[in-house]
Amino acid sequence: MIPQPAGLNLQQLRGIAARRRGSRAHQHLLDRISEHLDEHDGFVSWSGGKDSTVVVDLARQVDPHIPVVFFDSGLQFPETIQYLEDLAEAWRLNYHVITADPDLLTVLVAGGGFSHEAPDRRLRGQLADIMITGPANEAHRRYGRGSLWGVRAEESHGRRMLYRRGLGAETRARQQLSREDVRAEAGGVVRRADSTVTYGPIWDWQRSHVFEYLAGRGIEPNPLYRKLAELGVPEQQIRVDSIIDASKLSNGHIAWLQKGWPDLFDRLAAAALPRLSEWV
Repeated sequence: MIPQPAGLNLQQLRGIAARRRGSRAHQHLLDRISEHLDEHDGFVSWSGGKDSTVVVDLARQVDPHIPVVFFDSGLQFPETIQYLEDLAEAWRLNYHVITADPDLLTVLVAGGGFSHEAPDRRLRGQLADIMITGPANEAHRRYGRGSLWGVRAEESHGRRMLYRRGLGAETRARQQLSREDVRAEAGGVVRRADSTVTYGPIWDWQRSHVFEYLAGRGIEPNPLYRKLAELGVPEQQIRVDSIIDASKLSNGHIAWLQKGWPDLFDRLAAAALPRLSEWV
């Protein structure tokens, strides 16, 4: 994290930048969110991260009663859980939690890879299906086929391609419109074979735009960001996600877990995941 000169308030500077950017672009997003909800109904997916928090704030300006859903893996940082609960209360959100079944810790133990005493086992189904697809299907069953999320194309190649394919399909379906008009009217839409339709209002935003928006609206980001930065986690690795990502154990996040949450690390290693210390 780059040190700031004495007296420099980065959050305040971001707020000034957001106000200079103006509200016309945000109004366009509000109009598109309204159209999406009118056509598809649905919910907002909220992780407690900066991106999804922006989308929750946009959506609640359109419909204060829209269902806001957190998919709980069962292994979340305590800061995230508290942030979600506090902001949901402050904003009076129609807030719901859908827990993965089985939860992430149960899945990690069942796989056997975190204990030398346990045989490796093949999981029934993909981890992403258990942690995300299953809870998302339940949310669609409850609230409708539409959804809003904070996924941005800038974050990964896979996400860029997801939106690119969606925009290509919309362009072919709207041949009477220019590419610019299609992008303005349908950019960020993901249509799936199961008839669910997701719209990512900030799909083409950069990271700086996200923090500017939060500052301009007076919204403090999840304190997990600050804690991870103070621990020395590289900026590109700071994410609001589950405590353990079994697919990225070599990226150092287990060492940060031990450094920042030693009691939590010790409980996990002693009670359920004895090999956890091998990735420190």
